Amino acid sequence: MGKLNTLEIRYCHKGLQFPEIRSNMESLLTHSLRKLDLSGCHLKDGEIPSDIGELSNLQELNLSCNNFTRLDFSLSQLTRLKILTLNSCKRLVELPKLPSSIFILLADFCESLTTVGDFYTNCKWLCQVSLVRGGVVTNGRRLLPSIQAMLEGNAIKNHSMLLKLEGHEIAKEFKPPLVSGSRCRLKLPENWSNDFSGFLICVVGTYEISHYSQRISMEHVLSGMDYEDDVAWEESDNDKRTLVWYVSFASLRHTTWWSSTYKAVLFSLGLDAAIQSFSGFGVALVARKSGSGPTEASTTQQEYEFSHYTPSFNIVQDVQYALKIEFPSKYKAGNESLYEV
Repeated sequence: MGKLNTLEIRYCHKGLQFPEIRSNMESLLTHSLRKLDLSGCHLKDGEIPSDIGELSNLQELNLSCNNFTRLDFSLSQLTRLKILTLNSCKRLVELPKLPSSIFILLADFCESLTTVGDFYTNCKWLCQVSLVRGGVVTNGRRLLPSIQAMLEGNAIKNHSMLLKLEGHEIAKEFKPPLVSGSRCRLKLPENWSNDFSGFLICVVGTYEISHYSQRISMEHVLSGMDYEDDVAWEESDNDKRTLVWYVSFASLRHTTWWSSTYKAVLFSLGLDAAIQSFSGFGVALVARKSGSGPTEASTTQQEYEFSHYTPSFNIVQDVQYALKIEFPSKYKAGNESLYEV
């Protein structure tokens, strides 16, 4: 068993008690293990093998569809963990503090989860988070300043990020404030392409906003255009879900559309079928860490791995006056779809 890389014990029949399996787990949980899937094993508090916390080479951990309220072991020693999946843990009330190596967190359909805590502290590689179709996270606004700080000068600045969250707490705190509808304009300051690292895009709307591949259009507009037509977004009972994207300038510099001379950009959202799902839309510039100019992606091993996990987008149109990009509705890790929401 010393060379075991993947272990899957999934959806055990209720008649099979997990403690009976645990007697053999010590020999299975070897330090060579890279992927562990214990989804659907009816695990309650105190029944998750604590040895998991010592698997120093573990990269993917799936504990979905279990009955625990929180993880009763630390993830701090899982220094190579890239993906943590906790979908459909309906009794989960608290997210664990994540190791700094984490790339992707999926915790959809977690009905009892209503606060986010400080799970994301020091997670400079975290690029995909989904907390939807469960409880409404009432303190989600705490995530926004942490996201913006994380993006400044860290590894993710040359890539992309995607966050899906139930409720609209982040949308209420977003600066500049969201405007109503699926279009908004952003004025660009002098030297914006050097002083900032990318666009942070926030969308709020009905549950359906995450059902579609999201298409974002960017068009060069004259800086003197009248912005008074932009109506401020006001929260309503239909605002059920928030999406946040980060699109780095590094991922756009190769396009025909890109020009550092632009003074303003008009952003538009959505395919025709999805437009009615949007109620608010906003775009902000993410400041570059002081003293750092535009850089190419590093060639370290971790940076190479990260490029396989960061959410990718497809370029649908690329001409001098307009650029259209599309984020797929499925989460990706390399060429593998992780989960569809």
